[in-house]
Amino acid sequence: MSPDGHYLVTVDDDNGLMRIQIISERGKILDPFDIHTNLHLSDLAFQRSFTEIHQYNVFGSSGRQTDVLFVELSTGKVKMIKSLKEAIKSFDWQWSSKNRVMVSSGLFGQYIMTPSRESLFILDGRLNKLNCEITDVLKGNVVVWVGDS
Repeated sequence: MSPDGHYLVTVDDDNGLMRIQIISERGKILDPFDIHTNLHLSDLAFQRSFTEIHQYNVFGSSGRQTDVLFVELSTGKVKMIKSLKEAIKSFDWQWSSKNRVMVSSGLFGQYIMTPSRESLFILDGRLNKLNCEITDVLKGNVVVWVGDS
């Protein structure tokens, strides 16, 4: 669910779908639009849109591939952020099925962090691209933002 409660986003990994449904002001769930993907999404992070007022974007990390999916919820526009290195193997992260988390830097922040097997990646949500890589962080799948973003 988006932070404003206007979008319901579900992932069906078996069929390779991300389903996005708008929730009306009266609480009615409207017809979905589906995004077909073979990324095997591990986790999602919502972020306020920097181009449209009162809108949200969603970022999805792949537990098996090196790409991140970006979706503008109001339009359905999809973009791939490429080459973030391999995720932690599922058997190395036995505490959860989410072997690549996505963590937003907060309600008004513009950054999103996601790990790989040996690094942390910080994405710029305003520009929808990779901002930087922090190397030599082994199996860092627990991520917490502290302080201002």
